[in-house]
Amino acid sequence: MNLAVIRRECSFDIGGAEAYCANICNRFSRLGHKVTLVADRAEIDSACLLRAMVMGRGSIMKNLSFFVNSRRILKVGGFDLTYGLSRVAPVDVLRISDPLHAAWLDLGYPWTGRLRRFMPRHKMLLWMERMAIEEARAIIVNSNMVKAQIEHYYDMALDKVHVVYNGVDTSLFAPMLPDEREMVRLSMGLPADITVFLFAGTDLRRKGLAPLIHGLDSLSSCCDFALLIAGVCSDRAMEAEIRRLGLSKRVRWLGYTRDMARLYGISDLFILPTLYDPFANAVLEAMACGTPALTTVNNGASEVAREVDEWLVIKNSTADAIHGALRRFVGLSGDMRSFLRGKAVSVAAKYSWEAHMASLQTVFLTKGVNLA
Repeated sequence: MNLAVIRRECSFDIGGAEAYCANICNRFSRLGHKVTLVADRAEIDSACLLRAMVMGRGSIMKNLSFFVNSRRILKVGGFDLTYGLSRVAPVDVLRISDPLHAAWLDLGYPWTGRLRRFMPRHKMLLWMERMAIEEARAIIVNSNMVKAQIEHYYDMALDKVHVVYNGVDTSLFAPMLPDEREMVRLSMGLPADITVFLFAGTDLRRKGLAPLIHGLDSLSSCCDFALLIAGVCSDRAMEAEIRRLGLSKRVRWLGYTRDMARLYGISDLFILPTLYDPFANAVLEAMACGTPALTTVNNGASEVAREVDEWLVIKNSTADAIHGALRRFVGLSGDMRSFLRGKAVSVAAKYSWEAHMASLQTVFLTKGVNLA
């Protein structure tokens, strides 16, 4: 099969969607398919690069130039199947993994979202999003939440939309042995009896770091804990708030971390109180490492997290909701925490890359393309 994969950037070291692109290219290539990557930047060697150049300095020009230049390449054709991983058109199969912009305007800006729709940048993104959805022959979403949002915002025939959950590489993300876990924690100055919370992300507002910090306030009265923040080195405004709350000694900014499996493995609870994520793969990665994940209903990955326990999914990204869930977690016995760790691993095992590829095969077959 001659397959085109389209994503502005493709790398294991940028973000979840970019890493998915790199994984997909590698896996299709290993299956013997010819893979062409339509991108502006690529850090893999398993695909032939056709460069769709990103031009300009602002967000509007960068997004628009990639859309136009990738569209020009796709119009030429010559591929057995085109698999779009961002707002691109026309493609045979479109995978929506970035926040659906129509939904984000309402969820991220509840008071001004309607007005923002008329701003040039948002108008352009909504136009690109609509064109990508309408011109795709099939659409893949990674949660039932996003499927419902597409129906709500775009009045789309749902027989065109297929839910294919993300996959996790269980050879990379797996539980640590108890002795190794204790040794790594001690090397980081984290005693065995301290509760370790982990947050990861670069878009701190959307990922919900502020309500998490406020949710930790007064938790010191019932347990000794530390919060590890991976993804950014620091944030000036957040640092000031942490100092004001007296949490400076409990919060550690780790910056960009390549070995996330190590951090998941030493943590007791992964926390992602996001305002909106179609499916934050960090939730699945943490679970595969034996770390239960606390998240919100506005994260498509909550559909997986709640399989471990319903209370791990909170309704809103608010300090009160987070605080209540954390109080419940720190009150659990050692046996119950071990039970949750084991259940997280068993649930994550169902969402392997092999399962993901098999589901892709099913969707691609509806377009007359066989991956085998």
